[in-house]
Amino acid sequence: MPCGISFTVSQELITYGWYNMGLIRWIKETFEKMFLRREAKDVFGIDLSANSKMDALINQWYNITSGNPPWIDADDDIESINFAQYIDDVTSGLVTLDIEINLPDSARGKELQKIADYLMEKIDEKVSDALGSAGIMFKPNGEKLDYYYPGSFIPTDWDSNGNILGCIFVNRKYVEKKIYTKFEYHRYENFGEQRFYVISNRAFKSNSENSKGDPCQLTEVSEWADLLPDAYIENVDIPLFAYYGNPKPNFLEKGNPLKLPIWEICKKELKDLDIAWSRKSTEVEDSKHITFIPQQAILYAEHHNIKLPRFLKGLQMNAGTTEGKVDEHVATLLTEQRIKDINSILAMISTKLGYDQGFFVLDEKTGMMTATQVEADDQSTIRTIKNLRDPLRNAIIKLLYGANVFIDIYHEEIPAESWGISYEEMKKALEDSFSFGDITYSYEEDKLSWWKYRIQGDVPPWMYYVKFEGMSEEEARAMVEEAQPKEPTLFGGEE
Repeated sequence: MPCGISFTVSQELITYGWYNMGLIRWIKETFEKMFLRREAKDVFGIDLSANSKMDALINQWYNITSGNPPWIDADDDIESINFAQYIDDVTSGLVTLDIEINLPDSARGKELQKIADYLMEKIDEKVSDALGSAGIMFKPNGEKLDYYYPGSFIPTDWDSNGNILGCIFVNRKYVEKKIYTKFEYHRYENFGEQRFYVISNRAFKSNSENSKGDPCQLTEVSEWADLLPDAYIENVDIPLFAYYGNPKPNFLEKGNPLKLPIWEICKKELKDLDIAWSRKSTEVEDSKHITFIPQQAILYAEHHNIKLPRFLKGLQMNAGTTEGKVDEHVATLLTEQRIKDINSILAMISTKLGYDQGFFVLDEKTGMMTATQVEADDQSTIRTIKNLRDPLRNAIIKLLYGANVFIDIYHEEIPAESWGISYEEMKKALEDSFSFGDITYSYEEDKLSWWKYRIQGDVPPWMYYVKFEGMSEEEARAMVEEAQPKEPTLFGGEE
């Protein structure tokens, strides 16, 4: 393949096929991933095995979560309700429910807290992205952190447990009509008896997105100006990045460290759901009441300015009005059967995802497809969310460890602390810094219980108003005090 990659799409593909723009985007992104992999290989002179299968899958997963799955068929009236994205969002909401990170109240802890707070701003969104694709990379950058999605990071080395030990990160910046590409290579290297963590940065400048262009100085891009071309760091216990995704094994390509979407195992059911919902929708669309009458009657009405009801349609051009022929279109709605079919599919999706059966359900009264509230006895759901929370907590600790190393490099004025000297010490110290919300929590039930406590006198009334009415403690105390009956005085207040 030549250095300047280009591609053409035939007119036949443009005018015929599933979601033309989605197809063109898929082809473009496939070429871009191939381009980045080849260029990264050339930049650092390393052997990167071809990964076309995972690249193709990543593009397919992207199309599924963007509402353009391969089973869409306009000719057969099959559309997508994008339930895969809904699964990602619901699951992410449970995983990150009320997540808090409170780091040690020290100079080093406060600096790391800024990074944790920055992550918390987008944690729900990022976890959703990770669970709907091949995972996500969190990488500290010396100030805060960067997010890398599949295709923009290339694993180069990993252990037998699938832990990524080496990785190339690709970053692009557009400055004054120039395209700058930075390849950042993280790995371990041995020099004699010493083992170093090495970070190499190489920058290139180009006029085209299809080529990395010519080498240039890192200082040409302000965000990269302080980066060293090669940095050798001692005493780094784990890689200075953190990878998070679905913890289940990659059953599509054994030995590949990249993750799979949580719904990959139920992709067939997602297709069945789209078909079932599309059939239900077309039945409703076709249920409009229509009465067919001879076309001559329609023409007669038009010529004599007679306004006919909207449900009358002309048909049978050769029929005469004297025949009085009328055809009624009576639609057959299989709503009850359709809902049973859809709920059957949803039950299978719930089970395959590791949720309790019936977690996803189509409500017959509202027609809304929802995720039910998690009850205390929903052990499968609780276990699944815990299995997703544990690796997220571990990934965040790894991220904070990497950020801690960068503080040593870029902020020497902030003193190191004993709990951050090694990864194991840091992991032990930060385990209790995390808190997650109870996924079985019901706001209404909690509010009712607290009202009972308030009436019984088990808690001060002001605490209830702070917790459930959004008042400040000062406002609540003042309101409660104002409501207290005043003690009568000896002379009625005229002493």
